[in-house]
Amino acid sequence: MVFLKSMSLVKAQMEPLLIAILLGFSSFSTVSLASSSPAILTSIKPLQLIIATMHKPLLQHDINLEVSTLLPPGSTPHDYVLKPSDIAQVLQADLIIWMGPVVEPYLVSVIARADQDKVIDVSLLEGLKRLAFRELLENDKGHDEDKHHDHDEMLQFDPHIWWSVDNAEIIAARVLATLDVQGGSAETRANEKRSIVRQAMQPIRSLLSNKQTQAIKQKPSFILFHDGLQYLESDLGVLSVARVALSDDHRPGIKTLLALKQKVKVDQVVCVVAETNTNVSIIHKIEASTPLRQIVIDSLGWGQENYHDMLQHAYDEILTCHW
Repeated sequence: MVFLKSMSLVKAQMEPLLIAILLGFSSFSTVSLASSSPAILTSIKPLQLIIATMHKPLLQHDINLEVSTLLPPGSTPHDYVLKPSDIAQVLQADLIIWMGPVVEPYLVSVIARADQDKVIDVSLLEGLKRLAFRELLENDKGHDEDKHHDHDEMLQFDPHIWWSVDNAEIIAARVLATLDVQGGSAETRANEKRSIVRQAMQPIRSLLSNKQTQAIKQKPSFILFHDGLQYLESDLGVLSVARVALSDDHRPGIKTLLALKQKVKVDQVVCVVAETNTNVSIIHKIEASTPLRQIVIDSLGWGQENYHDMLQHAYDEILTCHW
């Protein structure tokens, strides 16, 4: 069962963790970036959008964040090949935020050449919400042909962690811990930074709260072509009926297709959620008498200008999937 946490409960649970991060009580490096315009490089777009939520609050402290993304628009960590200019960008950055060696193996060699005090591996962050991989069908007891996952065996959790608002707040706080915000004691500076994170995340938490209420009323029914939105589902309080493919290059077998078609019919599924440029030609094989409505949500946030808009677009698309 998916259940929702109130904003007050979330705040009570998150507060000690965030204060610890901002005070530097974590096991990670806390190199201070004293520059008024630190050059921060993220490996993927969602991390850039999360960090950029703090841009306006930090301007009040004369810190002008410069956040860029290494991965070009339309690319994925699975197929990108670094250019010499990319390598230079990594080595020249004041701070590098990436998803770690298992998720982004193409970056391992160049990250190893960087100053490790200026590198944050998001996959290792303390307190991060980590969800296990799912099967194509909930409570799947058969269809062994599709039981395997094509993900690296070392990856023990779903890596699309940026769709969780709690995770976004942890990432923002960890980055903010490296910045030199003027103030008095360490505790005073930590409280000021906590205020910055809270100010940055408040509109996003309000958005989520409103959409959670809508989700309870509308009860969207949808399937995912690729399982990249599990954290969003958890936040929103919804659950996809099924997933069509386990990974980008996986295609289900005939037994699974038949089971998916039955699931679509019984659950009266309205939509299939696909990625940008995904070949969804297989969808007609699992449709019932009424064709599935196809909606597109890019799991890497391409085309979105900020984190709030990325989430709102995804929430709104999911919430249209009702009769």
